[in-house]
Amino acid sequence: MLPLDVNPAECLQQIVSAKITIFDTTLRDGELALKRKLTVEQKIRLAIILDEMGVDAIEVGYPGAFHKDCDEIFRVSQQVKNSTICGLASSQPDEITAVAVALKVAVRGRINVFTPIGIQANMAASEVLETIRSSVSLARNYCPDVEWSAFDATRSHPDLLCKAVETAIKSGATTISIPDSLGVASPIEFSHLIETVMHQVPNMDSCTLAVHCHDDLGFAVDNSLAALDVGARQIECSINGLGVRAGNADLAKVVEAIAHHPTYYSAIDFSWLNQASEMVSQFTAVSK
Repeated sequence: MLPLDVNPAECLQQIVSAKITIFDTTLRDGELALKRKLTVEQKIRLAIILDEMGVDAIEVGYPGAFHKDCDEIFRVSQQVKNSTICGLASSQPDEITAVAVALKVAVRGRINVFTPIGIQANMAASEVLETIRSSVSLARNYCPDVEWSAFDATRSHPDLLCKAVETAIKSGATTISIPDSLGVASPIEFSHLIETVMHQVPNMDSCTLAVHCHDDLGFAVDNSLAALDVGARQIECSINGLGVRAGNADLAKVVEAIAHHPTYYSAIDFSWLNQASEMVSQFTAVSK
C-alpha cells in the first residue's frame, strides 16, 4: 500500500519513464569491420548526424591500437555539441592518457577503460582487481565520466566479475559495461548474468549498467533488450549493426524496439535513421 503522501500518478510516471542511453560505436567497433579505415572527414560527417539524431554517446576510436584515432577523437570533439564523445583505452596508463588528451576539447567526454576478465585472460584475480583499481582511478583523475568494460564478461567466473564490477565502481567508474564480446550467450544466459551483477554488487545503484553484444549467434539485439528487463540502462550498438565478425546490435532495431516498449524510451530522433544507415552503407561499399 502506498503512503498517504505519495501521488500514484507520479509513481506511474516514474515506472513508465525509464530512459535508455544509446551508445553508438560505429566509428570505433564498427570501423574494425572495414578493410579501408574511415577518414577523419567521414567520421566527422557521421558523428554530426549521430549528434543530431540524439545519440547519447559516440565512441570515436581506440588510440592505443590506432594512432590516427587520437586526432579523430579530437576533431570530432570539436564538431559535436550534444553527444558525449568517448574514446577506448586498455588498462595501460599511456593509453588512458592519450584518450584524455584527445578529449580535452569535448563538450562532454568519456574514457572507456576495458580489462580482460574472461577465462582466457590468464591473470590472477588479485591482479585483475588491482589493474581495474589503478586504471579506473587514473581515468577518473582525468575525466568525471568513466566507463569500465569487462571484456569477455560472458566467459568469466561470475564471482570474479561481480568483484571486478564492485572494484571499478569504488575506483570511480560511472558506467559499467558487460559485453558479450564473442557473441556466445543466449538471451536467457545473458539476462541471468546481468541479473547476477545487479543483485550481487552492493553499489550498482550508484552507476549505469551498460551492455555491448555481438551477433555471432544472431542474438545481439535480443540480448541487449533482455538486459533492460533486469536493470541495464545503456545499450551499445552501431548503425546497420556494423562490427567485426557477425557485427554488433543494430541501433535502428534497438531503438525501434525501445519505442514500442511500454516502460522504456530513448532520445533518438527517428527522422535521421535512414540518412545514417545510407551513409554507413556507402562507407561499407567503398571499403570492400
